[in-house]
Amino acid sequence: MKYILTLLLIASILYGGLAALTFNSIQIKIEKLEVLEQELLDKEEKGEVSYTFKQAYLKEYNTYVRLQIRLQSFWMKWIFDFPEYKKP
Repeated sequence: MKYILTLLLIASILYGGLAALTFNSIQIKIEKLEVLEQELLDKEEKGEVSYTFKQAYLKEYNTYVRLQIRLQSFWMKWIFDFPEYKKP
């Protein structure tokens, strides 16, 4: 019985740690995407969006979506409301 409780404790700690790291990564991506999205909208308005800028935005956006999917596959899907960004 003690063995099972120890395993549950270890699994809970690992789960909590990974969820916290994923959440922090999402917060960092939110900050980056807010800046990049505004720059993208400004550049699209002026008609001067470069290929490298689009690729940088796409990379950040895809990482953000992938992190959300990873976190939302857990129970946190119903707790946190993450912002939506323009799809590249």
